[in-house]
Amino acid sequence: MCAGSALRQEEFHRQEYRQEYRRCLEREFRQGRAGPCSDPSFGERLGQRLRREPAVLGALQEDAPVLLARGLRDRPDPGPALLGLASAFRLLELAAVNLYLFPWRKEFGTVQTFSGAYVHSLRPALPEDDLVRSFGRLGYERRGRHCLAVTRPLPEPELVSAACGFFACRLECEILAEVVRRLQPRRLRAEDLLEARRLAGDVEACVEMLQQLGTRHKAAADCGDSVDLYQEMPASPEDAGGEDAAPSAPWRDLGSPQGAQDVPRRSWDHRRDGKRGQEPVPSVGNPNPDTSSSLLFLEQELGGAGSPLSALAAGSRSPQVPGEPQNSPTSPRQEAPELPCYQLHSCLRRGALPSYCCSTCQQLHAGTCAAAQACRTHHHGQELRSERQQRLWLQRTEVDMLLADGSAPWS
Repeated sequence: MCAGSALRQEEFHRQEYRQEYRRCLEREFRQGRAGPCSDPSFGERLGQRLRREPAVLGALQEDAPVLLARGLRDRPDPGPALLGLASAFRLLELAAVNLYLFPWRKEFGTVQTFSGAYVHSLRPALPEDDLVRSFGRLGYERRGRHCLAVTRPLPEPELVSAACGFFACRLECEILAEVVRRLQPRRLRAEDLLEARRLAGDVEACVEMLQQLGTRHKAAADCGDSVDLYQEMPASPEDAGGEDAAPSAPWRDLGSPQGAQDVPRRSWDHRRDGKRGQEPVPSVGNPNPDTSSSLLFLEQELGGAGSPLSALAAGSRSPQVPGEPQNSPTSPRQEAPELPCYQLHSCLRRGALPSYCCSTCQQLHAGTCAAAQACRTHHHGQELRSERQQRLWLQRTEVDMLLADGSAPWS
């Protein structure tokens, strides 16, 4: 199916859900009930679609993924937070439904931000700015410090669309809460939960991906007491051939003569405080080291496109086929997971920080790059918002490029 046909079909389904939502509201109103949609058949049908295709949520409400991410940010346990978010989306849906069903009632034209519902249900679930924007979709604007008022009554289709979007957000919270319950007693990180939901698609695959991630974390913890993941300290300076012991951090200054001997010289990022850039380098006497430890260190810091969940979703780059010979037991990289190798796109000038990481193309892009805009539309990736994340991705990618250059045959 071509992209245009897919978009038209998605728009058809979006309008279909909104129209059915509107019919449910009007049917319940005729039966004497006015409030958020409570039709079980419609909720079940939309819920099943969301379980299979989480992207439907963004189609019904564009900022829904952002609202969920901000609502769950810094929450040690996403389970209770999801219950609070579901309650908040129900109140936002109610506000939209009241304006749609009772446009003449003046009391619905004002929301007091010191009211019990706002203080105890909305504000603990979502940041204040997101609440103001969500009410802004219904025509509310700030009036004073403690009041939101409708200043521009919206057409009925826009109110129905907003109410249906909040209803879909509520269903998504229930789906995520189900995933959390199925993985109990393990406590999930909210970031892992949302990323697995985005990458895996349907709920069963999401649960399986998070189970695999938990198994990997447990295996890493089990061996953490006996193996130093990033370096092995020599028993004495003599064991290192008379050189000083390696520094405790997994990075070494490129400016030292030792670093210049180990790795071909390359232009690296320089920090603003004037310190020289650093990179992971092998120890002396080991010309072909396994650098996966340093890359794993970066993967833990980066998150997003290069996270362990992304690796689980993409699968192994060289899967073993039953019946075929396995990797040689002497291979130095057999025990370490193979990580994707990233490249700097031609849009990045030397010394510039990237703004976007495309995990499909495995390239870093500048913010104004036209290719990055295409990647945002058609590929998977992540925005690199903080300077720390941008610098880590730049270092990790230059390590990949260095290793690729070093593995090329000498001419």
